[in-house]
Amino acid sequence: MTLPAWHEEPLSKSHNRKSFDCGQNDLNAFLRHHARKSHVHGGAKTFVAVKSADRQSLLGFYSIAPACIAFDRTPLRVRRKLARHDVPVFRLARLAVDCSVQGNGLGGQLLLVAGRRCIWVASEVGGVALLIDAKSQSIATWYASYGAVPLLDQPLSLVLPLDTLQQALVAAGKM
Repeated sequence: MTLPAWHEEPLSKSHNRKSFDCGQNDLNAFLRHHARKSHVHGGAKTFVAVKSADRQSLLGFYSIAPACIAFDRTPLRVRRKLARHDVPVFRLARLAVDCSVQGNGLGGQLLLVAGRRCIWVASEVGGVALLIDAKSQSIATWYASYGAVPLLDQPLSLVLPLDTLQQALVAAGKM
């Protein structure tokens, strides 16, 4: 299946979460049972890629929340020019793509729109990177292909500098 036209929306009651299947039970369960409650009550905010044709079918989602990383754990590329305090970041808590459209680039597109949202927020409140906890080395390698670098003490936890995301967004004409 080719990737249909889609747009991004905040998660709401109207979205058909039950039919979403990314192939990973924990991510499916999060979207079905926890994402909306967290979104409404001030936890991680979840945004969905909605098929434009029907405005209910979910093609993918991501969840983000504010976070910080200890200065000494952060790669020099990210902490350069910052005070020796915790480094303000945004945690990419979850990112998943429905099996029906996997392999069509939606994951990368969602990563970029999540980055764009964080760049907008950071311009008002600060923040320098996305913090990503990869579930496996292959997923960490996928994030590294977008410019993410591992934390100094945890190779499956990566940071993706917002300036790297901004460069990619500008190059794609999305910023």
